[in-house]
Amino acid sequence: MRHHEKQRGFTLLEVMIALTVFAVISLLAWQILDGAMRTTTATNQRADELNQLQRTYNLLERDFFQLLPRAPRAEPGSTFVYDDEGLEFTTLSGISGRLQLERIGWRLHDMQLWRTVWPAIDASEKNAPDEVPVLNKVKAAEWRFYQQGWHKEWSDAAQLPEGTELELTMENGEIWRWVFLTPGNMDVSAAGSVVRDAQPQDTQTDDAQPPASTEVQPTTTGGQP
Repeated sequence: MRHHEKQRGFTLLEVMIALTVFAVISLLAWQILDGAMRTTTATNQRADELNQLQRTYNLLERDFFQLLPRAPRAEPGSTFVYDDEGLEFTTLSGISGRLQLERIGWRLHDMQLWRTVWPAIDASEKNAPDEVPVLNKVKAAEWRFYQQGWHKEWSDAAQLPEGTELELTMENGEIWRWVFLTPGNMDVSAAGSVVRDAQPQDTQTDDAQPPASTEVQPTTTGGQP
């Protein structure tokens, strides 16, 4: 008599255990993949923020380093203007290898730091300036100016400060403090060359002197720099 072997499959319990193990492995794999994607996104976002900060610092450093005591002809005495709207002054700009005077401004509006450039230093009021947002997510911008000590206000628009400090408070709580040394009051010849004033200036040796460096000096609160 022939005996037939019985065919045996998976029981319902074995199938449920296999599905549970597969679900746990899939969940762990998804968590690892999701964590890697979040890390990559955060890293790229942070890199973009640091690039914006570095670009802003470079523009400010160049503008203040090439600062000139030249006011628009339509606004005599407006060499270095500071008010609630921000800063406005004259600097040198190189276009196509040629240096020329440029009237620019810096201001904070809608949590963005804007750089304003006029088409010509002596342009009429009808010529609207070009405004470009340089830095985003800025909660506050505070300026200070050095002239025989640090001042939060600058009322003498006909004079240039010897140093400028900008403190930026970012949306994430970080605080960036930058100090820029400026050429101070200088004479501009008719040929356009810049010559330092030959008259000696009194200097102080106390702690009120501005730092001799224009390196980025971050101070962070509530976040990593």
